[in-house]
Amino acid sequence: MAKKPILTDDELDGGLPATSPGATPGAAPGAAPGAAPVPPPLPPSAGGSATRPLDATPPPPPAPPTPPASVTRPLDASEAAPTAAPETSGRDASGHARPKTRIHGYGGPARDEADGAAAEAAPPVAPCVGWLVVTAGPGRGASLPLVAGMNSLGRGDENALVLDFGDDTISRDPHAFVIYDDETRVFHLSHGGKTNLVRLNNSPVLTTETLGSGDMIRIGATTLRFVALCGPDFDWADA
Repeated sequence: MAKKPILTDDELDGGLPATSPGATPGAAPGAAPGAAPVPPPLPPSAGGSATRPLDATPPPPPAPPTPPASVTRPLDASEAAPTAAPETSGRDASGHARPKTRIHGYGGPARDEADGAAAEAAPPVAPCVGWLVVTAGPGRGASLPLVAGMNSLGRGDENALVLDFGDDTISRDPHAFVIYDDETRVFHLSHGGKTNLVRLNNSPVLTTETLGSGDMIRIGATTLRFVALCGPDFDWADA
């Protein structure tokens, strides 16, 4: 009957199996009897470096450095520079010019003196003493103010009362005169010596005639109504 092999402590602890009878100590397990012993592996040297297998593909090259951000950049639509508002100084919401006002005394003495000088330089306005109103012919509805003294009537701009409404029968030179005498407070009408006659209430004016409020004066195709303001009951000298 065969005997069972006796295991050593090393074999029980998972160590090297016991050498078979006749084997050379230190030989590799299963080696033939008399084989040369295998030397134990050398320990790694202290300065040795660990090695690793090379990858199949080389590592990618390093990315180029990112350039520094520019100091300036274009503005997008939301950051567009604001446009300057149209100049609206001196105008209202409708675009009309605002009247300029100034409180007296806030422009300085020089400004007040300039305003006073301008007021003094302005010619005085001659007070109105009556009117001539066009009631028929070209210019119907127009009114012309009369002043004290002699008021010439004609189409030319040099006349005191310009009747340039389209009636060519009226002379450019003084065609007639309306006079107010502020001492007697009486109005008069006289002709200017033209071929086309001046008529007062349909009668030709051959000499100076006295005018009364409401009288009608006709020159060519134009008829004018005389309206008196001054007279025996009122004059600017009494105001």
